[in-house]
Amino acid sequence: MNPLQAYSVKTYRGEVPPEVHDTAEARKLKESCQQFESILWAQMWKKMKANARAIGGGSDSRPWGPLEDLSVEMASEELAKSGGSGMWKILYDQMVTNLAVTKKPEGAEGDA
Repeated sequence: MNPLQAYSVKTYRGEVPPEVHDTAEARKLKESCQQFESILWAQMWKKMKANARAIGGGSDSRPWGPLEDLSVEMASEELAKSGGSGMWKILYDQMVTNLAVTKKPEGAEGDA
């Protein structure tokens, strides 16, 4: 069983007022979580490729290495933006509850 499938995104969404998800902070948080997932996937794929080369007895010379790394990073970024594996959603749902708690009611900052 995939542990990410067992996770219910709705678990934390119910605890957070819907208007919190529409704030600039929540949108920034969502983007940051997606970027984190993207970086994580890119690092995993790069490490897997390096291990495959080592197991296969390939040479350490990589004339196209930077281009390969860039393509992996771009692919992982698009994967995360299109929904990814769902890790960013778990992070977002865990952290957006903090936004709901720290969000001040409008007019709370009294300008005296």
